[in-house]
Amino acid sequence: MRIAWYTHRYAPCLGGAETYGRAMVRRLVDQGHGVDVLTSDARDLWYFNDPRRARLDEPPVSTIDGARVRRFPVRHIPMQRYFGKLLSYAPHWPTQCRFASYMPLIPELERTSETYDAVFAVGFPFTNFSFAAWKKARSCGAPLILTPFLHLATPGDPVHRHYTKPHQLRLLREADAVVVVTELESEAVAGWGIPRSRIVKVSMGYEPTEVCGGRGDRFRETYRIGPSQPMIGHLATLDPNKGTNDLVQSVMALNALRAADDPVALVLAGVSSPHFERFAAELPSSTKRWLIRTGPLSTTDKADFFDAIDVFAMPSRTDSFGIVFLEAWANGKPVVAAAAGGVAEVVEHDRTGVLVPFGNVEKLSSVLEWLIDQPETARRLGEAGRQRVAQGCSWDECFATIAAQLNRLIRRNLRMDPQATALPESTDRMIQTRPMNVGRSQVGR
Repeated sequence: MRIAWYTHRYAPCLGGAETYGRAMVRRLVDQGHGVDVLTSDARDLWYFNDPRRARLDEPPVSTIDGARVRRFPVRHIPMQRYFGKLLSYAPHWPTQCRFASYMPLIPELERTSETYDAVFAVGFPFTNFSFAAWKKARSCGAPLILTPFLHLATPGDPVHRHYTKPHQLRLLREADAVVVVTELESEAVAGWGIPRSRIVKVSMGYEPTEVCGGRGDRFRETYRIGPSQPMIGHLATLDPNKGTNDLVQSVMALNALRAADDPVALVLAGVSSPHFERFAAELPSSTKRWLIRTGPLSTTDKADFFDAIDVFAMPSRTDSFGIVFLEAWANGKPVVAAAAGGVAEVVEHDRTGVLVPFGNVEKLSSVLEWLIDQPETARRLGEAGRQRVAQGCSWDECFATIAAQLNRLIRRNLRMDPQATALPESTDRMIQTRPMNVGRSQVGR
């Protein structure tokens, strides 16, 4: 089959939606299907409306893991955020899907001429990609499978409102299947009128070869962290919504009570948002002795990072699941998360980790101190997490569920087409999935 995968960013970009997308695309290719990934040329999300931010130095068309990746250029115009926000209020569904203050302008995304047998789209609130996927699916008579990754946070929270707008709900209703990752997300989608027969619940996964077997001693030596120095790790887009600012403030408070020569090290790994950069610029110089920023990590460095840390913390309100928690657990590390959205289903409080209220710096500092001072408790939580990921947290299982749903949709379309007499052999193979042996990722052109 010919399959289209629409997403706002793709490898080598890092993030939850990007990790999920690459894992599914790899397996579609492994099953013998031709896959086109249709995405932007943005390296970070802020390039969508700020040309001073980073774009990818990649060709417009390349091959990654056997899939053809097409990167469409993000366009910029003066006062873009202002006009985008203004247009988002227009009482016109396509316009609402294409524009918002944070939405990229990518006119070429809707002008592709290829024909596909199935179309996937990933990632709200950037609905211009999902809308382009919907148009393509309808023009081809192909099923649309949408994975929104709804950051539901807490009702009343501004983040919740960014994922529950009328044009977004209509996109969900227009999809032939909606993939959700938690029961919270499933109940929300069902409550918006999407039949449960079209809701597909899956668990996220991780690639053991990419996050396990690292050398923590090498990581600590590289960043001059003592072998016995307590170390907290944070792997995410550095941003207030991810809890990064709160985490820095909590460790600052924790270290204020410790001896000057025995600070807790806080390692922040990932690209920085403008909001965090402004916050970091005002930090006192004393934080330099314990605050380490690595930038994005390579695959090798990522495995070393997880092996090196004592506690993983991402007290975020903008995660629908949190794949990084699975990666930390795979290394036997306890996690600290915010009790916001679907993460509260993923992290079991006082069993695989600790949940804290989002934005409560004092509580966060207290929990981190507790885990640092109680290594037996930290090990207990980490080992429970390791057992958790050993049971049903593989990308193969996730793919098998999605492939089975796609197979049903393809069979339905064939039944509706009086000219169709047989199911393509390649489609039959979709649900006969075999475990993939995915090693260290390679990007080819």
